[in-house]
Amino acid sequence: MRLERLSEENFNDYEKLTNCNNSGCFCAFWHGKWKTVEEWKEREKTRPLENRELVRQKLRFGFHPGVLAYDGNDLVAWISVGPLPEYYWAWKRVAHLGETAITVGGIVCISVAPERRGTGIQPALLNALLEYGKNQNWKAIEGYPFDDAAYERHGKAVAWPGKTDGFVKSGFKRVGEHWINHPEWPRSIYQIEL
Repeated sequence: MRLERLSEENFNDYEKLTNCNNSGCFCAFWHGKWKTVEEWKEREKTRPLENRELVRQKLRFGFHPGVLAYDGNDLVAWISVGPLPEYYWAWKRVAHLGETAITVGGIVCISVAPERRGTGIQPALLNALLEYGKNQNWKAIEGYPFDDAAYERHGKAVAWPGKTDGFVKSGFKRVGEHWINHPEWPRSIYQIEL
């Protein structure tokens, strides 16, 4: 498993995995300031290229929007991961962690290529990410999967941040509730120190 930081050279591969089924998401939600979820959904539906360009601009200005995963030459996944302060919607977690937040890589989305879904690839992706994170001088990596109760209610609609068992298999430990938690959509913070 090989990870490549998002760049202009591999941007087309990023587009393939973040606009699956013409969703218009481009994994941009965490980067922008939206007044409501409805505002985001409207933009996702009617102005998707603005989402793509938001991520491209962050890339061009030196931010770390994420990495692409390859198995040999096959594109297998996009992982939206970067230092927590680079994600607008992580501000509560950043405030909680304080100065150390810049050394924590936060995984806000994992988009697996359609042909690799359901194959148990998540631990391999996370294990590769642990080595990548060390090379980035991150001190820890966090993931934010929905709890089992959310899966029971909503199924695959809550699969985008990865699954709890995949994080556990890779050595991540639960450290608390997600900062945007809701009884209908319970989530947790899983962390591993590097």
